[in-house]
Amino acid sequence: MAIINVSAGSEAVLYLGENEANANISTSPVVALVVPHLQDITINNSTGVFRWKTLDSTAENAATTPATNQITLNAVVDTLAFFGDAAGSDAVKVAGLFNASKNKTRVYFSVGFNGTDTTSTYLTGSGFISGLAPTVNMDSPVWITPVTLEIDGDFTQRVVPA
Repeated sequence: MAIINVSAGSEAVLYLGENEANANISTSPVVALVVPHLQDITINNSTGVFRWKTLDSTAENAATTPATNQITLNAVVDTLAFFGDAAGSDAVKVAGLFNASKNKTRVYFSVGFNGTDTTSTYLTGSGFISGLAPTVNMDSPVWITPVTLEIDGDFTQRVVPA
């Protein structure tokens, strides 16, 4: 078993782009919006279950339904990532998280479990940004926001080529 340790020089990363090629973590040079200052990230693949009971059984029956896929995270708000970077060449990077969410823009993503190192595993797909709720207070004097990526479809597993 190999533990994925993000404190050992590699890091969890999230790339967002206007298309799959731009959001790919193995694309060079990087044109995607690389979401900075991640505090935590959760990848949720939750298969649904439909349950029913019958009068002739003492146990429930179950059947799986399509999965609900989401990526949730918390990040320190970065001005360029949140409101857009006019110097970018990718539409999502130019728009930023706020405008991509507000405009209901489909975004493509790659989330790397241990950075962009060769042979690292990552997931790709597409969806929509929601759940932005920037917060600041005296105990946390920098803006922090949750971000949710509502995935449209399935995750695809890939490996950064050597």
